[in-house]
Amino acid sequence: MRYVVFCKVIALILLITACTPSKKYLEQRGELITDKSSFIRVLLLKTDAPITVGSVKRMKVKNLKSGKLLMDGNGKKVKFFADKLTTPVIIESWSAPLVVNNKPYRGMIELHNVTGKIYVINVVKMESYIMGVVSSEMSPSWHTEAIKAQAVAARTYAFYTLSNKKTVSLYDLDATTKFQVYKGMSAESENSNNAVKETTGQILSYNNKPILALFHSTSGGRIINNKYVWNGEDLPYLVDKAVPYGKSSPHYSWSTQIGLYEIRKLLDSRYTNVGAVTGLSFKKHQGRVVEIIITHKNGRVKMSGNEFRMMFPGGKIKSQFFTAKRTKDGLHLDGHGWGHGVGMCQYSAKEMAELGKSYKDILNFFYEGITITTF
Repeated sequence: MRYVVFCKVIALILLITACTPSKKYLEQRGELITDKSSFIRVLLLKTDAPITVGSVKRMKVKNLKSGKLLMDGNGKKVKFFADKLTTPVIIESWSAPLVVNNKPYRGMIELHNVTGKIYVINVVKMESYIMGVVSSEMSPSWHTEAIKAQAVAARTYAFYTLSNKKTVSLYDLDATTKFQVYKGMSAESENSNNAVKETTGQILSYNNKPILALFHSTSGGRIINNKYVWNGEDLPYLVDKAVPYGKSSPHYSWSTQIGLYEIRKLLDSRYTNVGAVTGLSFKKHQGRVVEIIITHKNGRVKMSGNEFRMMFPGGKIKSQFFTAKRTKDGLHLDGHGWGHGVGMCQYSAKEMAELGKSYKDILNFFYEGITITTF
């Protein structure tokens, strides 16, 4: 397929409020999340680098605000520059995905210039979005019942996020672990897509509302209530309990070394006037660190166990579920699990499915007192 590079030059500085579609506009385009055929808005990336969007089929580029047609052609590849993108545009294709920087996505693509950066937003149907999430969050080679459980949890998490939005914004969620990993069609597989289709429209509810369906890689033998991780609301369906599954995970047990100077350098990037670290104290709940006080020569810093874990790059501390021993230069940690430890453990779901448990059994084990609802 031969692609033609096309550059459209336009100029205006865009404020976020100026390009946020109104509720009426979304209703007209069918983009309010009311059913499984509705659309969700996913921020794929924000960058000051050029963005290339193409399709092997017919593709249209329109001014999002005025509806004016800017380009219409077959087999086109369009390059957008931040300093030239002065009004938001929407890009659509027929019978083929849109390819953004060589990665294919279902649905439509919107581009917005926000203070000099291009915000790339995938406007996609909910079930298509879930296909791109499930295959990104769980191996498509795993047992189908585990993948079904992941599909329902991911769909529920998306609906919970939408129903609990406090402010109007350009997008509903992004494509990273801040929400759920979403890689579009490049990560999809037949097995995972079938699991999504077989659970179409199913979500988890508690008191007739979507639940906060959190999940993580490996529990290490126990899950914990969310209030001990983020100091948030005590949600009754996110329980403390032992989990007798998941030992096949390569992250079930782990160990690592951290230095006192390393801790100081990481604190320096977040706080001012940090002195040499002189001590650490850990507060635990059910074996997981829920609070840490780091004493240094100029004062002390208090943070949650999850904040401490996330402060170290590259997953060096895999979970808050660890014991610590003092070494000459720092600490030796022996730990269990990977992730925050709240909600469904993915490796446990895998083992439960292999033992003959259904996806409903898996979901009811990790989220207590819930109802599986089809909307």
